[in-house]
Amino acid sequence: MPQASDELRSKMQTYFGDEIDDGGPMRFLEEHGYVIQRTGVISCPVGREITDKEWDCICFLCDEWDYGYNG
Repeated sequence: MPQASDELRSKMQTYFGDEIDDGGPMRFLEEHGYVIQRTGVISCPVGREITDKEWDCICFLCDEWDYGYNG
């Protein structure tokens, strides 16, 4: 069941033009070296600082779409 906050949805609207679609955040993370497995687990590039926008996308995907994060 979707549970992202209104604040996170608003950020996704600002970043990607849609407040509930997972496509924009997924593409953004993959373009920045993240791996999103078929099981829905997001892995961060090793030894890299996570930006605020990346963290927003990770939190949104986990909260709204039940992805998992393996930092």
